[in-house]
Amino acid sequence: MILAGMEEWRPAPGRVLAWRPTPAAATAAATAPVSPGPPSFLQVDHLAAYAGLVARGGVHRAWTGVATVLDGPLDRAALGRAVVRFVGRHEGLRTWFDLAGDEPVRHLLAPEDVALEIEELAPAPADGPADGPVDGDWHAALHALLTDLFTERCRPDAWPGWCLVAVEGPDSVGVAWGCDHALTDGVSQVLLAGELGWLYDDERGIADRGPDPAGPDAVRTVPGGFVAHARAERAAAAEFGPESPEVGEWVGSVARHGGRLPSFPLDLGLAPGETAPVRIRSTDLLEVSELDALDALCREAGARMTGAVFGALAETERLLTGRRDHLAITVLSTRRGPWTTSQGWFCTFAPVEIRTGGQPDFASLAATAQTAFERAKRLGAAPVPLVLETLVRSGTVAPDHLGSPQLVSYIDLRWFSGVGAPAHDRGVHFTGLGRTSNASMWVNRDAGRLYVVAQTPDTPEAQAAVTTYHGLLRAVLRAAARGERIDPPAQERAHAGHDR
Repeated sequence: MILAGMEEWRPAPGRVLAWRPTPAAATAAATAPVSPGPPSFLQVDHLAAYAGLVARGGVHRAWTGVATVLDGPLDRAALGRAVVRFVGRHEGLRTWFDLAGDEPVRHLLAPEDVALEIEELAPAPADGPADGPVDGDWHAALHALLTDLFTERCRPDAWPGWCLVAVEGPDSVGVAWGCDHALTDGVSQVLLAGELGWLYDDERGIADRGPDPAGPDAVRTVPGGFVAHARAERAAAAEFGPESPEVGEWVGSVARHGGRLPSFPLDLGLAPGETAPVRIRSTDLLEVSELDALDALCREAGARMTGAVFGALAETERLLTGRRDHLAITVLSTRRGPWTTSQGWFCTFAPVEIRTGGQPDFASLAATAQTAFERAKRLGAAPVPLVLETLVRSGTVAPDHLGSPQLVSYIDLRWFSGVGAPAHDRGVHFTGLGRTSNASMWVNRDAGRLYVVAQTPDTPEAQAAVTTYHGLLRAVLRAAARGERIDPPAQERAHAGHDR
């Protein structure tokens, strides 16, 4: 599995099919009973943003997706049954929200009411065999079709808020799934490919299916429902108030950095409040041998790769700006216990505050960053809406400065369930390309490399700035793997073959 742009998925050309609800299922969804209780905190913000965008006549592209390639000719009936089983197992994927009133109202479709039918979206190239020569623009046309389709169908105020597409090749089938962000997150998408591939093989009667997506009997155990998670989140949040230590530490971190949430440290060529279309950038940072060396350095310092990554981010900012106090907002997973393999939006955010000054070497910096990350996990228990409200009420942050801060995450993809299954290993996780004023980063590790993916503004200034930043981040990490620390700046431009 890689995190990248949709263009990295290039299935064998063929007929393009989609699964949509049958008329009976659509009727059942429209009249599905209300599921009591409020949405999760992140869902509330997402639904409000969606409603506002629709009211302004904007284009909603806050969806995310995953695509993969499965072996053998397409068994349409088996894949349809697999999708029905998959959606039936995950409560969040049977949810839609009525946004007509002052508060969102959740509706939940029963598993037995999920039923799908096939529609053909596009014929095979030249309406003939898909194994002959194909115009080089075919994949670009496929990606454009999917972008338009997911933009139309992946929305939170109607069911389904997701869409499954298959490309029926001669000896393989490309599968692409898009889903509104209210119903999913990045980890859910990474898990999806392996689970859906396993269910498809099971429906085809293939005995040697490879690794189960989450351990023995995983797909025979129904994961925890997202509605229960939202209730648990609200119950846990009720234990916090503005005077809670975690909230106070959150506010203190922001106050020590000028009362501003993090932003990309270089000029992106945008005026205050201005946004630009998103362009995905992906840069390789370290190879396996370098990762092994950095792992050893971290272990000796009492840190892990998490500390090395956040330490390198802090070091890169120091080298570019001279700032010795670094603040990042990281994305943390809240999926635990019965929700470990559930589909839904299981995330929160927390500050990672690192002082780069006074560190004798990178090992010490990694250990400091590891401690900062462990603190962030503790502060992540504080409900983000309460933190934001306290930031404003305390005068720490002006309301118009909340905006969309730069987010940073680190994910080790080697430990995900489904690793080793072809459907997972061939997967590409992508996002809808809307607009941005920042350059959030997702640093990922797999069996072969460490790399960074960024959602960047598509301006010349932003692209030059991101190239500079990614090149220096790579140099910092490579030097650390050699037991060295860069000082003064030594900028290393990312190799064109690894920077997209």
